Amino acid sequence: MYKVCNENGCRSSDILAGMDAAIEDGVDVLSLSIGRPSHPFYSNLLAIGALAAIQKGILVSYSAGNSGPFNESMENEAPWILTVGASTIDRKVTSTVKLGNGVLVDGESLFQPKDFPETPLSLVYPGMSGDTNATFCSPRSLNNTNVKGKVVICLRGGNIGRIAKGQTVNDAGGDAMILTNSQSDGATTVADAHVLPVSHLNYKDGCIILEYFRSSLSPVATIIFRGTVIGDKPALLDLLN
Repeated sequence: MYKVCNENGCRSSDILAGMDAAIEDGVDVLSLSIGRPSHPFYSNLLAIGALAAIQKGILVSYSAGNSGPFNESMENEAPWILTVGASTIDRKVTSTVKLGNGVLVDGESLFQPKDFPETPLSLVYPGMSGDTNATFCSPRSLNNTNVKGKVVICLRGGNIGRIAKGQTVNDAGGDAMILTNSQSDGATTVADAHVLPVSHLNYKDGCIILEYFRSSLSPVATIIFRGTVIGDKPALLDLLN
């Protein structure tokens, strides 16, 4: 294993240095779950590094990325790379959002509190103010927003970690967070070990939440934690339907 990333991300120069070290060590396979947006091979340092490994007889496997589904969302598509897409399983660590209109939407969270009340709480969306930082629940962005005791909607992305967004909500006094995907995140959700009650929703279901919020005079919601659910319909089938 070669460390090429740190808390500030994964610099291309560090990735290439790690690949060079692996080649020098005589490895048989290089597997990297790292990607960059698609661009010409001659300027793609990950593709260039992989080519150097292939020329030494080393199999190079990269991840295909987490974005989509839409055109050109795949990463690491150089023909000398074994590009592997994500698979899916039939289980989900479920946290279900229950809206004030009775609609139920399933999300995910590894944190499964047993004492979170099913009584609806006020639902707030800081992004309605137009403040980009508040939309992504950046650190300290909610200090001047009344979220105490409420369920807070945060948009995924903005270079802010998913758990860090929950910490922002928690620091501001929020009781729970609904984390909604952007369109580019599609149906990919993650069961994270959050610091407060959370439901991470895919893009389609996130739109349901936002539509309800905008159309209701007094939006409310709660989160029901159901633990691990077996037999969940695979994400790919959900996309194809």
